Amino acid sequence: MDLTAFSQENFNPKDWINNVFRSQEAQQNRDVVGSLPRVLRDIESLGHEVAVLKNQMNSVRQDIEKVEHNTAASMQTLVKLDSLKGRLVASSQALREADNWTTLSTDIEEVMDSGDLDAIASKLVALQNCLGILTHVPDYEERVAHLEGLKVRLEALASPHIVAAFTQHNLDESVKYARLLRSLGRVSQLESYYHKCEIGQLGTAWRGGVEGSHLGGPPMWLTSFYDKIALLTSQQVRWCGQVFEGSDANLLLSQLVASTLTSLDPTVSRVISAAAKQQEEPLAFLISVKTASDQFLRDIESTLGTAKPGQETYFQSQRIVVQAVYSPLQDQVMKYQEYEEALMLSHLISADIVKADMAETLRRLREYCSKLSNQADVAAERCLQLTSGWTFPALTAALTTYIEQFTSRLTQAARHVEKQKASITDDWTVFTTCLNLMQAAGELVMAVDSMEHSLATMFTNAAAKFTWEPTTPFIATPDLLLSTQAVTQLKKLVVKVIDEDGRLLENSMTESQAQCQNTVEAALHTIMNPISSLLIVLPDLPAWNSRQGTSSHLSFSFSPQEYITQIGQYLMTLPQHLEPLLVNHSPALNRALQEANTSCSAGGRVVSESEISAADFLINSVGQNTCKLYTDAILKIPDISTSMITQLTTDIDYICNILEDLGVSTCEPLDKLNTLLKAPADKYWKVAPGNNPRLIAAVRQMRNIPVQS
Repeated sequence: MDLTAFSQENFNPKDWINNVFRSQEAQQNRDVVGSLPRVLRDIESLGHEVAVLKNQMNSVRQDIEKVEHNTAASMQTLVKLDSLKGRLVASSQALREADNWTTLSTDIEEVMDSGDLDAIASKLVALQNCLGILTHVPDYEERVAHLEGLKVRLEALASPHIVAAFTQHNLDESVKYARLLRSLGRVSQLESYYHKCEIGQLGTAWRGGVEGSHLGGPPMWLTSFYDKIALLTSQQVRWCGQVFEGSDANLLLSQLVASTLTSLDPTVSRVISAAAKQQEEPLAFLISVKTASDQFLRDIESTLGTAKPGQETYFQSQRIVVQAVYSPLQDQVMKYQEYEEALMLSHLISADIVKADMAETLRRLREYCSKLSNQADVAAERCLQLTSGWTFPALTAALTTYIEQFTSRLTQAARHVEKQKASITDDWTVFTTCLNLMQAAGELVMAVDSMEHSLATMFTNAAAKFTWEPTTPFIATPDLLLSTQAVTQLKKLVVKVIDEDGRLLENSMTESQAQCQNTVEAALHTIMNPISSLLIVLPDLPAWNSRQGTSSHLSFSFSPQEYITQIGQYLMTLPQHLEPLLVNHSPALNRALQEANTSCSAGGRVVSESEISAADFLINSVGQNTCKLYTDAILKIPDISTSMITQLTTDIDYICNILEDLGVSTCEPLDKLNTLLKAPADKYWKVAPGNNPRLIAAVRQMRNIPVQS
């Protein structure tokens, strides 16, 4: 309602009320109020009519109940009469069919003799219909057996025609005989005829292909046979759909392929085994077989499709095809490690590494080390091509044997070099040979390390695609090519490498590191030989038996003895022989020295990636070994005079000065020994504390110093 009029100055209540009552809404309200009495009368009349209708419905219901009660007995009688009529009709029909059975049984023999297959089939269908009515007769089972015998006779008469039609792929004839057998309920026999015809033709083609092929070459005999089956399958899908009405053509063909592959004579497995024995490289041959098998399965899957969820029978039939294709490879896959070892070792043998010339042997060792990682990658690629990586456990075992054989050649070289240690001072090429030997050992460790990283990456990528249970029929799973034990080994390797971050070539890495340590030790022993050969006779030098003179008047007359000057000269020549390390960088030598971690690395010094550090490490190693050997040699002197102590300390000072000039970090324990030798006898026990107890006791005995009271 508009109330703005109330706020106007000239507002007139009378005019406003009159205007409101003159509006359309007011008129409608008056009309509604006026029509209410008529609406109430209509409602009252409608209620009366409803009550009348209700009474009428009750009356009708009572009438119906009365009729039902009066006619129930009559209806039951009618039902009984109808049932009796049905039985009489059935009995009448049975009598007619029994008479018809007798007539047909008499006529069938004459029709059989005529050889008219259509007429025979018509009679048999009629007999079959009769038999369906006579299920209650006493001799029903005998009649069933008689009819089955007649069907077998018809099938025997028709079989040559059926075989001819299926063999020639004659669609019209095949459809005709298919309907004939289907009308007699012999669909399974019909499919059996088809399978036998196709399997027979394919078996003949298989034998001809195998017998006419050279098994020592590529498996063309297998590829062509698979192509023949794939072509037949693609051509027969529509044909089977027309001939075998009501049957699944794809299922029928997948069963045909499976039956064909499992019934071949000779078996595919036997032929593959025979062919593998004639191959120069069995693995390349087996990879070709696997490639042909994979392509064949792709062709079959493209033609027949893949079983969908719920199609269990179709799934199983297609899975049997996959198993039949791969099972012939199982025996050969079990020999994978043997084949891989033989192939890699043949490469190693053909390299002819060990030669009479040790320099040439080491050159070949180092050259072949650079090929090890590539050989492992190629082998891993073969593993992936043949088994999708499922034979990695066998591959790692083969590589372990391969590395062991290579390491044995390095061991042989190290022994030969060590035998040349006596001639190192006369022939400095032996020193160079020692360096090359250590470099070869380092390159071996680096090669195995590279192999490990490369193989781990390849295995991890392959393992990510492993499927242990087939979700579709054509999914490849390890159990198709591996034994149960091999599948278990593969699962353990996956856990070790993927889940536990373990090494594939753990044993090979451990062995190569140990061999590297032994090789470096052998090389250092050879380099140390000029020093050790001079020091070994030190305790027996006549100088230690001289007791002339005293320390006071001879201290200025002593000079280093000949043995120590020879050692010094040898040590001073080391830098020039290690100079090539400053020019030609050798990461392999660094790696060898890192792996060696020998006790001769003074003060715990560790060689770094710098080649200068490698040369420094070697000088320190030789220097510290010299100090140790010299100390051990001195401690073997049973007794020494005071003057000879002065001579000995002079020799020690000489060698320590040379080692200091060479940059050797420490001269322990030689400098400690020198301190104890120089200490006055009366102050010996004041100087001794803090030194090695063995050193203190040995020097005391040499100098005949009384035991501390």
